[in-house]
Amino acid sequence: MRVLCDQMVKASYVAALESESTHTVARVRDVLEPTATDAAIAAYAAATDWVVLTADDAFFDETVPYGLCYYSDNDPPPPQILVEAIDAIDAAYDDPAAVTAWVPDGWV
Repeated sequence: MRVLCDQMVKASYVAALESESTHTVARVRDVLEPTATDAAIAAYAAATDWVVLTADDAFFDETVPYGLCYYSDNDPPPPQILVEAIDAIDAAYDDPAAVTAWVPDGWV
């Protein structure tokens, strides 16, 4: 899975995902302006087959079809649990745009 981590994603999650060889990981600041809006991030993800990983529930307001994995910053999972959830989500979906998942919410 191609995972695009927005500005709110913890560095420990990015590092844990990058340590896995099964995913391609990028930060928004690596592919867009660091100040990119949620709409710009969503449009980029849709156009380039990235799944957005975020703790920003405002992404649910976007109407652009793209993959989305959300975790709550109020109750964040440990990094390895997040990686396991992303692995399970990747195995469950063939189309990145079809991904809409709360991490981990039942994946572990």
